[in-house]
Amino acid sequence: MVRKTVAIRDDLFHKLELNHIMTQYQSFSELVSNALQLLIEKQKKEQYKQAMIEASRDKQYLEDMKSIENDFQYSDYENIK
Repeated sequence: MVRKTVAIRDDLFHKLELNHIMTQYQSFSELVSNALQLLIEKQKKEQYKQAMIEASRDKQYLEDMKSIENDFQYSDYENIK
């Protein structure tokens, strides 16, 4: 575990207290760690979304996806009896 000193704005701290958010965690460190984890997950999702938007504009990617779709078009029905 890494130890860091964190300074936050007074109004932000008061909002945490007012909304009883701090009572949901065993410590302020746990709250900060959880918030950072959520931020990282949000950023990863946004990066993935941007990558998919870029891919949707890439002719080669779209051709590859269509080829894969054609190659496996019957595999969805293999286990149906």
